[in-house]
Amino acid sequence: MIIARTPFRISFFGGGSDYPEFYREHGGAVLATAIRQYCYISIHRLPPFFPHRFRASYARTETVMEPSQFEHPLIRECLLELAIREGIEISHVSDLPGRTGLGTSSAFTVGLLNALHALRGSRVTAEDLARGAIKVERERVGDSGGHQDQYAAAYGGFLRLDFAAPQAVRVRQLALPQARLNELEQQCLLFYTGVEQSSESILHEQKKQTAQNVPALLRMRDMVDEAERILTSTASLSAFGELLHDSWQLKKSLAAGISNDTIDKAYAAARGAGASGGKLLGAGGRGFLLVFAEPGRQAAVRACLSALREVPVAFGAEGSRIVFCATEP
Repeated sequence: MIIARTPFRISFFGGGSDYPEFYREHGGAVLATAIRQYCYISIHRLPPFFPHRFRASYARTETVMEPSQFEHPLIRECLLELAIREGIEISHVSDLPGRTGLGTSSAFTVGLLNALHALRGSRVTAEDLARGAIKVERERVGDSGGHQDQYAAAYGGFLRLDFAAPQAVRVRQLALPQARLNELEQQCLLFYTGVEQSSESILHEQKKQTAQNVPALLRMRDMVDEAERILTSTASLSAFGELLHDSWQLKKSLAAGISNDTIDKAYAAARGAGASGGKLLGAGGRGFLLVFAEPGRQAAVRACLSALREVPVAFGAEGSRIVFCATEP
């Protein structure tokens, strides 16, 4: 049996500039961190005593004879991409719900590819996993979206990602003192809005509107530089929160449906209670609301958002890794 553990991520700045439609012409940059919330993929070889050759358990269970028969697109295309022929069983469990803006689909894909490579005895790098997941999600499945989530899941840590044409990605772990990382982490509050849904329609609209969104995306890309300067200085982190607020205002202009009345009211209440900034994670419309507030103001923020479920934030240093590997007879 093989078990892969892969982190989810929080994206702070630059989302949207990681779309190839944008960065191949203008360049892109993203500031993000892995968090210590994970998806787990387990795989083991299926003995020849069953009426099926492949079985996958996630939100539902599928049993098929050939990989091409799987309805789950990521499972199907990962198996086809790696030409898996031997019978296997795949199981997925997660610390947090999917389709909630934390890069869960990419974490699933990276983790599944990592486990499948380990089953075959192949050694792969984080770069291999990120590029493989991009190929599966964006090319084979045809989902809209950028390229940051796959890198965050594969590499882990607190990352600056720079994107350039044609598809070159520079990955840099931001070298922050642990005390500064701890200070940043302690000012991040994460609240679940209770909505799980696909962001594909929003991503598709955002992709179509890339040309008209260029000025906003250029500004959002450049905010990565500003955020890095704040983090690597001794300046108050309130400036980081205020920059998050400015970025969120720009993000809402990229496509319809990125925010809604419920999210806007919750965010306004948090700001009124003393939060300096925040954003809705992912493409928008659902998922997790990130709120940035100094420790002395967090009680008031929590009180005004008491209708939402809070999830503790802890940054993670590790990317996707095999946490269990046992040779089966």
